[in-house]
Amino acid sequence: MQATLTVPRIHCGGCVSTVERTVQKLRGVTSVQASEVTKEVKVDYDPARVDEQKIRGALALVGYPAA
Repeated sequence: MQATLTVPRIHCGGCVSTVERTVQKLRGVTSVQASEVTKEVKVDYDPARVDEQKIRGALALVGYPAA
């Protein structure tokens, strides 16, 4: 399954790195790509292991809440 989340607080390469590392650590996430240009995070994941709410929660914990 794929989710595209808007994360307005992404504004630099450091933000992109933090967001990608955080989401990639979640079990069930197969790929993640964040963009400071579009302020989007695209996540491919196994819905049997993780859901969008858990991904959103992980982002919020590190200071990048999804809109």
